[in-house]
Amino acid sequence: RSQGACLPHVMPEFLLEPEDYKIWIKVKKEKTILKVDRFGDEHIFVLEDSTFETMSKRTWTDVLLQIYKVFVLRRVSSRSRTDPSNLESLQNMPRIKSNLLASNIYSPYERTILTWLNKHYEENRKIVWKDCQKGGVPSRRWIVNFDRDLLDGLVLAAQVAAYCPYLIATHFIRMYTDPKTQQQFLHNCLIFVKALRAVGLNIDIKV
Repeated sequence: RSQGACLPHVMPEFLLEPEDYKIWIKVKKEKTILKVDRFGDEHIFVLEDSTFETMSKRTWTDVLLQIYKVFVLRRVSSRSRTDPSNLESLQNMPRIKSNLLASNIYSPYERTILTWLNKHYEENRKIVWKDCQKGGVPSRRWIVNFDRDLLDGLVLAAQVAAYCPYLIATHFIRMYTDPKTQQQFLHNCLIFVKALRAVGLNIDIKV
């Protein structure tokens, strides 16, 4: 917690194996019976097997993401080198403050990554999709989160294109730059995954 982790919603028992969880419930019930006899009513929250599996997956995901946030994101630095030719467009881009008190949602390291995402998207959107087969150049956007703003795959593709520009002609040019349907969103994400695999970064992604 002192390092920036946020896990107030995580209950330790949801990190147990299913069989261990059942044993924990049994022991808890036995202790509760004794406690109720002495101090009054007490309620035990018991999950069904399928519900426990879902809750356990979510809990473990949250724990692992917080571990990543605390021990990996702390290494992120804010060193940047800006291409003078893109300076004007970047000056018009909204800024994300990286100081500690600027947000009660994201850490300074997460805000540094958001700044990096905004920078590369704005620098590369006109380059990557200038000859797009499925729409024109995507519109400017302000990236402020790690879910909704990344759904269409365009922001992530712009990041990869900044380091692997040869993927533009082979992959990214075929993306929808203004996707409207779920199929178009999926199409973009499949192309992005194929691009990662093309450079050996498949990291066990399943589609």
